Amino acid sequence: VSAKAVLATVSLGVLKANIIKFTPSLPEWKQTVIDNMGFGVMNKCAMYWNNAREKVWPDTEFWFELISSGAKWTSFFNPSSYKGTPSLVAWIGGSDASQMEQQTNDGILDQVMKNLQAMFPRIQPPDKVIITRWSREENILGTYSYKAVHRDIDEDAVQLKKKIGRLWFAGEAMAGSDWHATTVGAWKTGEEAAKDIAQMLRPVGLRGSRNSK
Repeated sequence: VSAKAVLATVSLGVLKANIIKFTPSLPEWKQTVIDNMGFGVMNKCAMYWNNAREKVWPDTEFWFELISSGAKWTSFFNPSSYKGTPSLVAWIGGSDASQMEQQTNDGILDQVMKNLQAMFPRIQPPDKVIITRWSREENILGTYSYKAVHRDIDEDAVQLKKKIGRLWFAGEAMAGSDWHATTVGAWKTGEEAAKDIAQMLRPVGLRGSRNSK
């Protein structure tokens, strides 16, 4: 496949893993930023109940936190009002998120339900469960970028986003401190790069304002 321009939107995790062979190789300054930026793992256990009467938690609260020493899966998001059905999403991050990917779904759900029962004793097992394992997804290899110690995430984002010849980059890791780790950040950087590419591909006489027709 040949093209006049390329936009790479792979995750920072994929760039760190050196899965893609760039020819010529990426310049040292770009590779240094890739190697030193923070990129971690966060996983979720999404649960749904078919019967509205199964919702035994408050409608008005969006977050529940179980305060328990050494426990995992202690943060819960309540999107029930948006989903139109009883729903809870358990969150886990860091090394705990990496370790849980080795567990079975049943083992994970047992842990999650034990914590929920500590807060809501009458809660019943969910009818549907979806569990993520993002570091095992070969096209992602993690979840989000984060602010690494002794690194300036905004400066790193600027360097990571810089194009090389006709190769552009976009993604949440390039959105800086305002929008990193969000879909919005990925969208905004992709949109910006696409506009730059479209401008570059215009005939010379038509180049100028991005809004020109």
